[in-house]
Amino acid sequence: MLTMKKSITLTGNSTIEGVIAEGYQAVIDGENPSEMNISSWQQDKAVYKASRTQCRADKADFEDAAYAVQDAMIAEKAASEEA
Repeated sequence: MLTMKKSITLTGNSTIEGVIAEGYQAVIDGENPSEMNISSWQQDKAVYKASRTQCRADKADFEDAAYAVQDAMIAEKAASEEA
């Protein structure tokens, strides 16, 4: 039997002078949007090390954006359950 699950995946990059230093991904469960996994990874360790302050700021911005999408999904689900 096939089972499927809907999820939303957001991706982002911290790009320093045209080089991707760090990547980000958030996966939000479409059926239970309060469940979200956020991960990050270093693409170019030397550029990341030299630009940690910017990468940290970019990661914070990415997380803020992911939480905003998650909040909207939670509100949408709550509204559809009330209807």
